[in-house]
Amino acid sequence: MNTMERLNQVNAPLVIQEVMSEAFRPYGRLLTHFNTTGLIKYAKETTIVPNQGNHYVPSVAELEAFGVIHRIQDEVYGQLPIQAGFCAGQNTGLTGLEYHQGSEVVIAATDCIHLVGKVQDIENNTYDSENVQAFFQPKNTVVELYSTTLHYAPCKVDSEGYLTIVILSAGTNMPLEISGDHQGNPLLTKKNKFLMVHSTQTEKIAAGVHPGLHGKLINISSI
Repeated sequence: MNTMERLNQVNAPLVIQEVMSEAFRPYGRLLTHFNTTGLIKYAKETTIVPNQGNHYVPSVAELEAFGVIHRIQDEVYGQLPIQAGFCAGQNTGLTGLEYHQGSEVVIAATDCIHLVGKVQDIENNTYDSENVQAFFQPKNTVVELYSTTLHYAPCKVDSEGYLTIVILSAGTNMPLEISGDHQGNPLLTKKNKFLMVHSTQTEKIAAGVHPGLHGKLINISSI
């Protein structure tokens, strides 16, 4: 039994599909021609996966210096300024969903699962978790998540946790400017970060994040 079969067995009735599948096309695409071997090796050697929770660093100069990052900047972002950081941890489920203006490229140093949806299904700043789909991204692969794809931290596949390298437009996830009125969109929490969380996420709601994610929470059982 392979990894996909085992994941679907322990997570039934949830269906987990692959990022290589036709079903992933509305959400993103697999980028197969970038050589990320050296980048992933460096990330694994220098990044500690936390024993609990998630750890996200938007920009790491050493990662951004790799030639493959510059190739992705040219070919995916049309030479616009970008940032490359990492997201690592022990996440197992859906607690919120976010989107950005511009694609997010995810380089998987480990196997991981993405829980995704469509921005088009947001109504009155709310979203029903019933619309969320689950996709498995194998280690050593690169995917582009489109700007219309709702997503959040990946989920781990096994007890070791997950490690991904995350590329976004420069400035994304940085603190908002103090001046200026950004209250017109209640999902705006940081620069180019539009986020909603489930009502169970009381700490984030208390910090001002919009409780727009409704419905049953999805939890991924690891193998």
